[in-house]
Amino acid sequence: MKEEDFIRKKYGSGNPFKVPEGYFEQFTSELMSKLPEKERKPVLSMPSRQRTRMRTVWYAVAAALCGAMFLGTYYLQSVIHPHGESPVAQYEETIETEDIYMDDVLDYAMVSNHEIALYLTDVY
Repeated sequence: MKEEDFIRKKYGSGNPFKVPEGYFEQFTSELMSKLPEKERKPVLSMPSRQRTRMRTVWYAVAAALCGAMFLGTYYLQSVIHPHGESPVAQYEETIETEDIYMDDVLDYAMVSNHEIALYLTDVY
């Protein structure tokens, strides 16, 4: 505290800084003249901003459609094959049931196994 009192007695409590007369009248023009020239970058115009937004919207729509197609395909697969059976397994079951009737057809047509073997080996 003693130092502060000494300073106040010697220099006073007023503001020691003073602004010269007319300093702020030409301040802006002088400051602007001292700054180096910079290349001005063009500000995005409104149409290009709209173009960017539209592109973003189209990407969002495309992503939503891809997701919908994926989920639709997954749903249809679960409806068509509800218990996880693959189409190959169903095809094999169909072949087994058709094989049962094949023997009856061959017996009716009087085709022997020997004739079938000859036909398959192109010796016929």
